Amino acid sequence: MEIWSERGEARAREIAVDIATVAWIVLWVTIGIRVYGFLAHLAEAGRLVRDGGIELHDAGGAIGGAIEGIPLVGEGAANGIRDAFNAAGDPLIAFGTDLERVLIVIAALVALLVAATGLVPWLNRYIPWRVGRFSRLNAAARVVRRRRFAKATPVPAAAIEQILASRALHRLEYDELLRFTPDPFGDWSSGRHDRLARAELDHSGLQAVLVGG
Repeated sequence: MEIWSERGEARAREIAVDIATVAWIVLWVTIGIRVYGFLAHLAEAGRLVRDGGIELHDAGGAIGGAIEGIPLVGEGAANGIRDAFNAAGDPLIAFGTDLERVLIVIAALVALLVAATGLVPWLNRYIPWRVGRFSRLNAAARVVRRRRFAKATPVPAAAIEQILASRALHRLEYDELLRFTPDPFGDWSSGRHDRLARAELDHSGLQAVLVGG
């Protein structure tokens, strides 16, 4: 399986784009993590409110424990004090916990949106282009080099070259053809198929018909 084109210029371009894509992903993931860390720090407000409610619980317990030993009224008064402090602290604990969760969820959503702002447009262009290059390269290698045909009919190299030249002449743009031959029509009509075949191979990302050829 081929990952990058065999032709030097195309291979260098694909590797460069792949490296740039990895760097771009790392950059925006890092930005997203930092945004999340900054906004999640605001959840400290919710924790402070919750801790205030817990401290009220503790204060009620401490005061109740202090007066619980008073004869006759001590136990009842202690329970009343504990209940009063718990009643005051419970809403703070609930509100602080909910506030902390909401702020963390908001931090995560904002971080995802920030990261997506940089990643989605890039990946929306990169992925179809990269998948297309990968698919075309491996399909061309399979057909031209006949790697997976267990009972393939033998085809002379000259015939394969002629087929490739025909494909190049009939589907490539003129500027692509002129990169390989100054006279595409003349090459075809005179049976000189090698330069046109190279144009087709280059378009598919292959270096030659045979590996190492």
